[in-house]
Amino acid sequence: MEHILYAEIYLICGIVVGLLLMWMIRRETVSTQEKKLRNVLAWFLANFAANFIFTMLNSLLTSFPLRLPLSILFKNLYFITMMIGVGAWCAYAEAVQKTSRKRYRITMSVVGIALTLSLIPLIVNFSTQSMFYFDENCSYHRGVGFHYFMLYLFVMSAFFAVRLILHAQYESDPTQRTALRQTAAFPLCLLLAWVLCFVGESVPVICVCIMVELLFMYTGANNQLISRDKLTQVNNRQNLISFLNYKVRSHEEKLYVFMVDVDYFKTINDTYGHLEGDNALMDVVRALKKACLPFRKRPYIARYGGDEFIVVLEGSAKDAAQMKDSIPAILVEEARPDAPYTLSVSIGMAEYDPGMTAKDMIGSADEALYEMKRMRR
Repeated sequence: MEHILYAEIYLICGIVVGLLLMWMIRRETVSTQEKKLRNVLAWFLANFAANFIFTMLNSLLTSFPLRLPLSILFKNLYFITMMIGVGAWCAYAEAVQKTSRKRYRITMSVVGIALTLSLIPLIVNFSTQSMFYFDENCSYHRGVGFHYFMLYLFVMSAFFAVRLILHAQYESDPTQRTALRQTAAFPLCLLLAWVLCFVGESVPVICVCIMVELLFMYTGANNQLISRDKLTQVNNRQNLISFLNYKVRSHEEKLYVFMVDVDYFKTINDTYGHLEGDNALMDVVRALKKACLPFRKRPYIARYGGDEFIVVLEGSAKDAAQMKDSIPAILVEEARPDAPYTLSVSIGMAEYDPGMTAKDMIGSADEALYEMKRMRR
């Protein structure tokens, strides 16, 4: 009866994670961050499935002649998929932080080496049975190697969790900050599951803890999706207003709003088509993101509407000047060689004065933008 209950819990957890994965697959637009989360869900779904099949073999197919070799196979698959699932979570943790491609590749190379090393206990287990073994009745038992394996996965994931927590301290967007902290809770779930394993082998705490954390991560990603512009994947106007209302009430340094407008965007659309217009917007977004990288307290980027973007910066006057100068310069440096036009932007800047509202700051930046355009003409 215990085995049946164990299998049922794994089946329920698998169904929940499978539904989350199915909902993510059915989305029309998928960002890099969402793809990484889908990988996490897929690998832990495989992990739950492997242990479910293993449990059914041990509880229902007791007279099956291949019971023991199949049990060993699926238990090894269980550990391998858990190991890869943790590696997929590490990749997702890096994607949530929006690290540079170079840094991401280096970090993932280190993770790949760490995952390869974690295969050693499984290989050694065939001769030592230090990780798990089966007695004469074909009953499964954990060895001391299992605890070293769980400790290894916890330490590896804890390294990335610390990076997430440190990054969250300098994140200006509350939605993004919450998502970072929710993601960082993953090693705690592994630790809790490992500690509760000492209660007994018949209690399926690992899958329950992981499933709960995956639900948290999915909720955080979903909240981010609601606040994102579908095309550019930066914050949308609704999220911008909420964020700016929050910042005008609570900011420690000077607060600046930059209104960035694409020059002659209508001409680009009319001459080269709307798809090329979308490419132009994406080029501007890439330039804005790169311009925000040098700042310790990450500036906030949103699409205000059409070809207008808002950047909110909390910092010094020197920081504001650097931001205003770097955006056009980076746009020139990052220009696509095959683009049939020269892309440029106009920028209006507004500094917060006591008593100003979010609407006042946007209006002031908009006035500065059109004054700049008027002077150009």
